[in-house]
Amino acid sequence: MIHNKNKLFYFFIFIFSCTYFLTPVGAVEHGDVLVNGTGTYLKTGERWTFYQGYVIVLKGVNQEGDQAWLELLLEDDSVKDMILSEGERFIYSYNSEEIFNITVDTIYSGSMGELIALKPVYQYSNPDLPNPTPTENAVPNETLNESTSETGTEVENTAGFAVVLGFFSICAAALMKMKHKR
Repeated sequence: MIHNKNKLFYFFIFIFSCTYFLTPVGAVEHGDVLVNGTGTYLKTGERWTFYQGYVIVLKGVNQEGDQAWLELLLEDDSVKDMILSEGERFIYSYNSEEIFNITVDTIYSGSMGELIALKPVYQYSNPDLPNPTPTENAVPNETLNESTSETGTEVENTAGFAVVLGFFSICAAALMKMKHKR
């Protein structure tokens, strides 16, 4: 009977370890998730304002309609620009930390103009910039459509949850250990 109690204690310690040590690693690796996989459409010249002063601009689409030129600005200063094809990703890192990961889903060029679909879009907080304010909302400046109405509202911050869950796991394991010793 004592052998089974020890197994149960170690099982709770294992669960705690997995919860506490594995969950925050993802959060630390990328920082807080500010934009979590949403998407939008941008026409040439449109700007999408993100958290922490970042803006992405569709500069244009080539004549063949198979490549788009995107520029990322921070407080109106260009930090990166790339020419991308469908399926390619625009990744911006700062001090070895990924800040943006944006996939060009679709490029359209026709008589009605040029348009691209960006999805999924991820923005992670830049620890060197001030934290975004709760009222700050990241949406395309020119348009707001159904696919962007959630932008900036999903914040994934599981590190705090993992700490609380870990604390309760330790308490439960300690109580069970004490109960079974009597």
